[in-house]
Amino acid sequence: MRSFLKNENIICVILSGGLSSRMKTHKALLKFSEQQNFLQHIIEVYQKAGMKKIIVVKNADIDFTDDGVNNDMVSIVNNYYSEKGRLYSLQLGLNESPNADYCFIQNIDNPFVTTELIKNLLTYRSNADYVSPEYNNKGGHPVLISAAIIKKILHLKEYKNTLREELELFSRYKLNIDDENCILNINLPSDYQKHILSHNKIQIL
Repeated sequence: MRSFLKNENIICVILSGGLSSRMKTHKALLKFSEQQNFLQHIIEVYQKAGMKKIIVVKNADIDFTDDGVNNDMVSIVNNYYSEKGRLYSLQLGLNESPNADYCFIQNIDNPFVTTELIKNLLTYRSNADYVSPEYNNKGGHPVLISAAIIKKILHLKEYKNTLREELELFSRYKLNIDDENCILNINLPSDYQKHILSHNKIQIL
């Protein structure tokens, strides 16, 4: 399996810049297990996969002070304009490493990413402008974008399009996988109860 190459600058941008209005609390701080919240778990998975540069774009109201996510491999960027959407958040993150060759776009509301999936996506990084998993003909996450897309997003002055609309301008390699988790999003308290609390047997005091 092809993995990270020493001469390639591969980064991950974790998007946590939204208001989490439907969840009623910031998703980054939701417990994924008894030991970790969503953000801590996602960072650990990427680091285990070999990622050396992780950029977290967060809503400015989220406090990570005591969460142990601030280290040499993790940069924290505040988003003060959540209303501008995910594309703006991604641009903020990419500004921290504008010369990256590839970037994983990781949504905070999909904490099910695995080291295996990360490495599989990397295997096909040269097949198209971006690579994303697909389950039962539905596109999933994370998405691995190339330098061409990174440069396009960095030069955006307006954010009228969605991230999906911007990606549709480029070629895509679909990685078919047998894992429904890649298409799941934790947006509602009912989603959290069904896919996290019940499955992981977490006790919320």
